[in-house]
Amino acid sequence: MGVEFAKDPLSLEEQIDLLKQRGMLINDEAKARTYLTNISYYRLSAYWYIFLELPQADHKFKEGTEFHRVVDTYVFDRKLRILLFDEIERIEISIKTRLIQEFCETKGKNWYENAALYTKPIHQQKFLECVDDETKRTREVFIEHYRQKYNNGVRPPAGMVLQLVSFGQVSRLMKNLRSCPELKAVADHYGVDAQVLLSWMESLSYVRNTAAHHARLWNRRIPKAPVLPNNPQHAWLKAVPGPGEERKLYAVLAVVRYLLARFIPSTSFSAKLNKLLADHPEIRESYMGFTPNWRDEPLWKN
Repeated sequence: MGVEFAKDPLSLEEQIDLLKQRGMLINDEAKARTYLTNISYYRLSAYWYIFLELPQADHKFKEGTEFHRVVDTYVFDRKLRILLFDEIERIEISIKTRLIQEFCETKGKNWYENAALYTKPIHQQKFLECVDDETKRTREVFIEHYRQKYNNGVRPPAGMVLQLVSFGQVSRLMKNLRSCPELKAVADHYGVDAQVLLSWMESLSYVRNTAAHHARLWNRRIPKAPVLPNNPQHAWLKAVPGPGEERKLYAVLAVVRYLLARFIPSTSFSAKLNKLLADHPEIRESYMGFTPNWRDEPLWKN
């Protein structure tokens, strides 16, 4: 049986007093009270963790830690999440479109129902269950129209279905398909091997979901690091993240930049990222795994 959480909730004044007792400098208590009123104490605590002395369990802030630095880190992370959510959406739509086109041309409009395409029957079963759940739940106009016009018990074509399911579900679908020319053609469109693309999709799906749920992203470690390609067909990183560093956000940012450039040659992602970092100069890039002189990389200059 677990230990019961016995801490009583603190008032705003008690929260501010506790932070000051632990060594945080709060020059404008009224402003701090406003932030704590609208951004919870525990949400902000994820951003002041790096400002704690060791051992961090003692909850003592490093000398000179100012409240505004914590808020700036929070604001930076929020902007970073919005930027990545927007750019990953573009990648998601592109990959879904290529998947639909390549498979529908050779395997038919309902190719996702073909058991021979899957590595295991259970994988097909789970995806079809997902399709059925999403189809029943959705109120998308194109599905409502399909139901009204073709009420024959047949699942919608892949062109509709893949618009309904999530990026994570598409990632799992592709991972569970047998190796085939169509899957290779999708990966070739982005200039990487199929296994590399599948790895990237897992990482991007995780980052997208983290951003969608407003969770801290800036110094988070990615559970499944993106595979760093050996033979990419286009500009990639010369200085790749070292062991362990590939699980930090920089590797994912590089993946986003590489993929966007495949179908949006004029992508402004590099400029947006540079501006975000310039707007928040106190944010340490090392927490995100940026390599030294990363701005000089061909990937970020193209």
